[in-house]
Amino acid sequence: MHEKHPRKDFCTKTTPFVWLALIFGISAYAAPLLAADVRQGKELHQLDAVVVSATRSEIPVFDAPQDVSVITAEEIMASPFERVEDIVRSVPGVSNFRHYGLQTNGIVSPLIMRGVGKNRVLLLVDGVPQNDNFNNAIAWVAWGHIPKETIERIEIVRGPTSALYGSEGLGGVIHIITRKPSAKRQSSISGQAGTADTYAGSVFHSQKWDDLGLMLAGGYEDSDGFLMTDRVESYTIDRYREAGKVFGKATYDLSPESEATFSALYYDHEMGKGREFFYDELQLDQYSATYSRQTGGLGLKGLVYLNHADKTAYQDTAKDNYTSLYRVENMPSTYTWGADLQTTLPVLGWADLTLGAAYKEASWKYDEDYPEMTRDAGAEGTQRFVSPFGNLNLHLIEKRLLVSLGARYDWIETSDGANWDTKPDGGIKSYRNAYPTQDEGNFSPKIGVAFHPDAKTTLRASGGKGFRAPSLFELYKVHVRGGGTYYRTANPDLKPEEIWSYDFGGERFLSDTVWAKATFYQSFANDYIGDRLTGSYVKNGKTYYEYQLDNISKVDIYGFETELQWYPLDNLTVFGNYSYTVSQIEEDQENKSLEGNHLPNDPKHSVHIGLNFNHPRFATVTLLGNYYADIYYDNENTLETEDYWTVDLGVSRRFLNRFTVFLNVENLFDKEYPIFLSASEGNTIAPGAIVTGGFKLEF
Repeated sequence: MHEKHPRKDFCTKTTPFVWLALIFGISAYAAPLLAADVRQGKELHQLDAVVVSATRSEIPVFDAPQDVSVITAEEIMASPFERVEDIVRSVPGVSNFRHYGLQTNGIVSPLIMRGVGKNRVLLLVDGVPQNDNFNNAIAWVAWGHIPKETIERIEIVRGPTSALYGSEGLGGVIHIITRKPSAKRQSSISGQAGTADTYAGSVFHSQKWDDLGLMLAGGYEDSDGFLMTDRVESYTIDRYREAGKVFGKATYDLSPESEATFSALYYDHEMGKGREFFYDELQLDQYSATYSRQTGGLGLKGLVYLNHADKTAYQDTAKDNYTSLYRVENMPSTYTWGADLQTTLPVLGWADLTLGAAYKEASWKYDEDYPEMTRDAGAEGTQRFVSPFGNLNLHLIEKRLLVSLGARYDWIETSDGANWDTKPDGGIKSYRNAYPTQDEGNFSPKIGVAFHPDAKTTLRASGGKGFRAPSLFELYKVHVRGGGTYYRTANPDLKPEEIWSYDFGGERFLSDTVWAKATFYQSFANDYIGDRLTGSYVKNGKTYYEYQLDNISKVDIYGFETELQWYPLDNLTVFGNYSYTVSQIEEDQENKSLEGNHLPNDPKHSVHIGLNFNHPRFATVTLLGNYYADIYYDNENTLETEDYWTVDLGVSRRFLNRFTVFLNVENLFDKEYPIFLSASEGNTIAPGAIVTGGFKLEF
């Protein structure tokens, strides 16, 4: 699926390495896009593909000092999936515990990277953080707010990224980089229809006029959704989805060395969760402006952004068998805005230094409405980050050795914190609390090394620290579910979660047509945030539990990833990967019985295999096979699904160089399997095959 290296660029003599004995499996989305070539006395040189997320400056993927995967625009468009969360699900080390048909699952981020747990992956779009620090908007928007026609590539950096990007990236970062307007006009319109009365359409236009460029894309989707429970009750309905999005990008060439960019996004959805009065709505608009200048080895980049979200969640209650609306949870006019400035300086010809600083502020207001009663409840707060950072790349031994050193300091201030409720559930007394301003500092270092013993091999090792600041939701929100049977008070004294991690491995072209990679990693996490039981009581025959979020857990994580890619023909790639992950609770101050248990939702074993065939005269075919085993769905490890496998297919055919028809099938063999287990609410079951067909017209 990746652009292949020209075979003539590689020497035929191979060098054995011990680490190659660890490699097996086949890689879906992690083949290197560039390499170095030492032949007939020539120095190492890079091919055209670069990655920016590993060091904050352009660097060849083959030279990257941290484990990186890149998904190209061609692979993105050939994927049978529309949303980024599904496009990246076959990347080694990444686990997506949300099924394609679930549409949404509230405030929980669906992606886990290298076993670190939920809500601990940083998502960037052109450098703009999407994690909003009040309730993880990346889950609410289902990772589908960026039209995939506008994406140039997706960079996935595995391992802690706080030394470069600050909070959130304990497991790694997923960076969506959008396309620039094309020099030649490109316009298209597409439509599709499929299972569950799903209909969608999109438009795309990209063009430059001298120094001015414009790209504009939009789309709309309407789906009746699926019944996805093994307990179909009188109130059970399909999990429906309605979503619309518009993304625009304008560029202006100020000079041959400098460029200004302005981007704007609007996204709107309504998503049902399986009952008439259990659904959510979101309106999201984002704006960013970038100035960049590159003169020789000297680079300058400035970014300012504003993310605004208006979110509403509708909740029902079991008291009347889920037949009416009980509560409306509003988060109106919540904002995240910030700025990021960096410069890259050449040093002595064999080093480059990136220095910069970032500012981010999140402002959150939460309000609850109760249609059947007079009740006022809510919360609010503000969180600010001031973060200087630096990264030094040393190119040594005739550029065969790269050493990357980075560090960042994040000063975090939380202020204006408050919560209130005039009539709490479960017999709790009314309250109105205001919390003082608090400061927190966090220093995050990292080191990475990449070494080329020959032109076809990279040996790599990295280590560093990651952290996640507690969100405003966690600090100030009093969270009630189950009619008051679950009651969690706020805790403004939460500390950031921390992780120390290292990895080592290598990648090598075993021949002109076979590439392999293996990586071992281990992490030690402290101060994981979880529920601490503070009390319980029985009222009218029902047990009520009171909790408080606290830093209660230490987690040990280790595993390895193996990958292989084979190019048997010029237009055929065979690929896949195997990931082995163990995430165990080393210490839990609240519940000692959980110690030694695995974190939920992350498979111990995952395998992705497949092929990509791309022939302009015949068709483009993408085939993915997925296997998962040993997944727990609760902290107690009592709910475990059996292993299961699925196959996904995407086929497209181009006619007359303008018209394309396509067919996408998720779960080709119509497998029905449990995708989430719950002792109290029933199991969530996969809906079987999801088929979508459509067309694209370019003009």
